[in-house]
Amino acid sequence: MPLKSSNAICLRIRKRNQVKAIPEMRKTGRSISSFGYRQIPLLILALFYAAGTLFAQDNDFTLEATISENKIFIGEQFTVSVQIGGSSMRGVSLPRIPEMDGVGLLSATPSRSTSVTIVNGRTTTSTTYTFSFVARSEGSYTVPPISIDIDGETYQTDPIPFDILERGDLTEEGGRQLPDIFLEVEPDVTNPVPGQQMVASLVLYFKQGVEITSFQPSSGWRTDGFWKEELENIRQPQAESVILNGVRYRKATLLRYALFPSRSGELTLSAFPLNVGIRTQPSRNDPFGSFFGSGGNQRRISIESEPVTITVDPLASPASGLSINAVGDLTVERRINRSTVETGETLELITTIEGTGNIPLIRRPEYSLPDGFDLYTPQETTDIQRRGLSIRGTKTYTELLVPRAPGRFELPEERIAVYDPNRDLYRYTTLPSLSFEVQPASGSPIASSGQRMPDLRPVQGLAVWQRQSSGVFYLTPVFWILLLIPAAAILIGLRQKKYYHRLQSDRSFARSQSAYDTALDRIDSAKNAVQKNEVKECYNLQRHALAGFISDKLALPEAGLSDKELIENVRETTDDRQLARSLHTMLEKCATISYAPISDSDDQLADIEKTEQLLLELKKKL
Repeated sequence: MPLKSSNAICLRIRKRNQVKAIPEMRKTGRSISSFGYRQIPLLILALFYAAGTLFAQDNDFTLEATISENKIFIGEQFTVSVQIGGSSMRGVSLPRIPEMDGVGLLSATPSRSTSVTIVNGRTTTSTTYTFSFVARSEGSYTVPPISIDIDGETYQTDPIPFDILERGDLTEEGGRQLPDIFLEVEPDVTNPVPGQQMVASLVLYFKQGVEITSFQPSSGWRTDGFWKEELENIRQPQAESVILNGVRYRKATLLRYALFPSRSGELTLSAFPLNVGIRTQPSRNDPFGSFFGSGGNQRRISIESEPVTITVDPLASPASGLSINAVGDLTVERRINRSTVETGETLELITTIEGTGNIPLIRRPEYSLPDGFDLYTPQETTDIQRRGLSIRGTKTYTELLVPRAPGRFELPEERIAVYDPNRDLYRYTTLPSLSFEVQPASGSPIASSGQRMPDLRPVQGLAVWQRQSSGVFYLTPVFWILLLIPAAAILIGLRQKKYYHRLQSDRSFARSQSAYDTALDRIDSAKNAVQKNEVKECYNLQRHALAGFISDKLALPEAGLSDKELIENVRETTDDRQLARSLHTMLEKCATISYAPISDSDDQLADIEKTEQLLLELKKKL
């Protein structure tokens, strides 16, 4: 084959191979420049989402605070709940709620509830902490952010606004609004005078459909400026129907107290706290209300009455006679235990005040006594009976008189003033004069001038002679002992005379000296009350023993002081917080024991023993 032709064939084959190796390229998608400009934002968002998902796995929880009601009436209870839910929480602290204005925190420790749910193999835990409050002041307020530590980090909830309304505020429609259940303290006298008895009734109002299953008064009702005595408990409160602002309510009187103002001016009865068990009927629109059981919703709530301000008018002084701060329907009598007495013996002057009125606040009459008598600390006994709506009783003062010289004496006639609040005037009782005779003490060396002298007879028998000591008598110890005995006796006598004189003239000092003995007498009465199964009287006497001892030792008013004031005075005087806490515990138990009486006499005697120990500690410190 010629060379030329072979070269031509090789060239054609190479060209055909080149065409097959490099085929024609066609545009089938978007260009690189177009993807970069339009899809980069989506890519960045996807990366952020992935990172957020990884972060959420480490912080997979929810935190939320809620309030049970946004509009609350004064005295109503409401709750603030903090809910934490999640699946990977390892450490959660108790919520820390700041102080809030206008409300009272019922317990610093919240209640706690926990629930666990499992969905598709994923476990979620939800914990709710609930704080209970009572609304006290009208206004607009805010629940501040609540702090809580989760896995070592501190988080806060959002603030929640709410309003506290006064009962009877106008609604947007112009009507008066009241809560479904509320408490009132209703006094029967609006403008009393000092010493006049008032009856303060604790009245519960509740709407139809609300059933009261139980109630329990809480400690802390302060009646500063009043002497308080609880009247007979109402065994079964009876509810009656009333109409308030066009709405039908039921009202029941739960408790009654006798209050005696101790001073004039504006006095305030603090809010009365009460725990109430209620049962509400299910709604008629609830299709399951009658299917799941028959009885409605049962729960316990805490409510408070509104404070009550009482204006006590001043009591005018009597035109004549002795004023003993007696107010009410009272009689006064006076007598002596005998008409003949010897010098140095004790004559008892007994004054008895009896009837209905302010028995605990009556003062001892200050009589005009003849000269030549020593007056010792008077004895005081009180017997109070709580029957119906009045305080009836007897108060007796026994004054001990010791005559120093013989003769015939007379206690002059006295006029005693007693204020009658029903007639708004003073009634006067005239105490007749009392005569008695003081005779010389039998066996006195000066009983008569013609007294015979004893016979003197000579000593018979053998006389024993002794040699006189050569020592000087005034240098012997016997001389100095004989010399000091009269001087010591004179000093002791002067001191005793000064002591008894101060007892007679200084009322506060006399109260302080007899405080412990008076307290022990009340403790003995409390032990007798245990034998009679009078639980309430037992604890009432223990309370009076403690309160009376503190008042007498610190020269405080004999009545009208609250337990809180007594404790504060003890804390300031002794600077002993443990003693103040023990006193607070016992006074609080005595104040509340009538609502949950202890039936076991051993428990009562154990409490009496604690009171005796507490009195000993107070005696050492005061």
